[in-house]
Amino acid sequence: MVIGSLRAAGAYGRGAVLWDSLGLHFNIDPPRLDAETVVAFLKAFLVLSDRLRRETTRGSLRRTLVLPPDYPQAYKRRVLDPDYWPDLTVLTEDYLAANPTRRRALDLLPLLAYFDEERVRSVLPHEKIGSRPVFHYRLPQAHLSDPTWSIMAGWERWLSVERLAASPDQLAAMGQIARSQDPS
Repeated sequence: MVIGSLRAAGAYGRGAVLWDSLGLHFNIDPPRLDAETVVAFLKAFLVLSDRLRRETTRGSLRRTLVLPPDYPQAYKRRVLDPDYWPDLTVLTEDYLAANPTRRRALDLLPLLAYFDEERVRSVLPHEKIGSRPVFHYRLPQAHLSDPTWSIMAGWERWLSVERLAASPDQLAAMGQIARSQDPS
């Protein structure tokens, strides 16, 4: 219904062409607003990020070019350490040191600004960051010009992050595997 309404209003986009792309962003409410929840979701996202990127781009270099840059490998490795369960202050400091940008598929800046706007603004005083208690997920691409396209594939990818974040044992095991496959 929403997609049909957008098309009827003149929206279009192939989602993978730099000059004709419409991005799709989800702003998802966390189940709880605490450090453990945020870190679990971040870990789950990092474990699944390579797969999410592959599925989103479906092997197309052109589609890869419009995705937000991946998190730095050193940061991914740090977060996926089984002992990495910081409080919100340390999480925010680490995130800002490694990711002083909104251009991440899972942009935590709105959520971190909600928790501590002064700290976020001290590092990124001119960035357009709306402080809000959400996970800002921007990996999906909208392909409104394709009549077979649906929002559901992007949503299902996000749900895989939620399921993994809610399964501590599986998250720990998959985090270990991801760390062991890290080339650095």
